[in-house]
Amino acid sequence: MLTDTLRKCHHLRRHLRDLQAEIDRGPRVLQGQRDTLEEARAAHKAHHEAITQLKVKQRTDEATLKETETRLRKLEGQLLNISVPKEVAAKESEIAQAKAKQGELEDAILATIMEIEQKTGEIPAVEKAWADAQAAFAEFERDAAERLERLKNDQLGSRDALAAAEAELPEEPRAKYNSQVKAHGPDALAGVKNKVCQGCRRGLTDQKWTEVRSGALMACPNCGKLLYPVVE
Repeated sequence: MLTDTLRKCHHLRRHLRDLQAEIDRGPRVLQGQRDTLEEARAAHKAHHEAITQLKVKQRTDEATLKETETRLRKLEGQLLNISVPKEVAAKESEIAQAKAKQGELEDAILATIMEIEQKTGEIPAVEKAWADAQAAFAEFERDAAERLERLKNDQLGSRDALAAAEAELPEEPRAKYNSQVKAHGPDALAGVKNKVCQGCRRGLTDQKWTEVRSGALMACPNCGKLLYPVVE
């Protein structure tokens, strides 16, 4: 019956549209997963680079501290050979500044050592997070490839089924069907349920509803879609 064929064609065309949408969505979803993996890679790299930078800072501060201590001893030695009050005051000021710098460096080095120890202790968790991210991406990639294969196989089968169904259409209805489908794709057809077109949600007259149920090729007077009765 014509309406049965239209119903089948509509179902297959909508299904093919949905399949293509899923296939088209795949690369975007995969890119999102790649972005997530790259964020994990950056976090892993940043953690190790932070430790390296802290160790460089520690060595630099330790070298500066050594220079400061050497200068401080020199200043204290010079102070012993000065007797002029003004010169003594100036030298004591230099010594005070050197001691303040020494204290600041010692505090900075201690803080750096503590931060290095903290970040070093976090390495197992950081490595696990990176390994988990890689494993999750690899699993997603495998699943995505399998899903794509299933979708494409479904697509091929549905195309064959659609071609077979459309071949069942009589010549005259087929011409109108082809024209509508070329212009509107899957939206060229609509089911009718309880005398209501499911495309535009407008009601049909009793006469139109009777004609649709009888198997005549009818277009909705409101939206122009080719109609077929919905099977409950």
